[in-house]
Amino acid sequence: MSHRIPFVHLAGFALLVAVAAAVSSSAAEPAAAPALQFPKIEKYGSVVALPTAEERPRAGGKVVFDTTAAAPAGKPNRGLESAARLVNIYELEKLTTDRPQIAVILHFNATAAALTDAAHAKTTTGGVNPNRELVEKLLANGVEVWVCGQSVIRGGHALADVLPGIRIAHSAMIFNLNRQTDGWATIGVY
Repeated sequence: MSHRIPFVHLAGFALLVAVAAAVSSSAAEPAAAPALQFPKIEKYGSVVALPTAEERPRAGGKVVFDTTAAAPAGKPNRGLESAARLVNIYELEKLTTDRPQIAVILHFNATAAALTDAAHAKTTTGGVNPNRELVEKLLANGVEVWVCGQSVIRGGHALADVLPGIRIAHSAMIFNLNRQTDGWATIGVY
């Protein structure tokens, strides 16, 4: 007994094979990744140009990076790095003077990012503070960097152990409450 396959099915199968071959050959040639850029804060907060993105940076605003996450040993803190990225995005988009106000509050496990090298050496990650240079660059670019005073003291450090330029909040709770009352948006970095 012979089984006949209708021509329509054969043509459809041939088309399916041709499409699959075309897709697999184009997938084998990955597009070049966009170049990482550091238009304002060198070495930190890399960004890429996305000219076709639909949600675009706009002028103004106020944002707090509420940061509790500790960084891996020797690496910059993600909350500080995120603030640098936001500065770099606005620079890349030529909106430097229209950039939002930016603040970072460091507390809980992120407190070590605010410490001097001597105090940082006594933390569980030890060594020099890998955030010092980034903090200096953020401050030089108008970003407010704060640390929770309660977290500093409860972590066994003195307020004098905080890096120069970092401001001390009574507590991160008070800081966040006050900023939200004043209309600041909050981005959690946990």
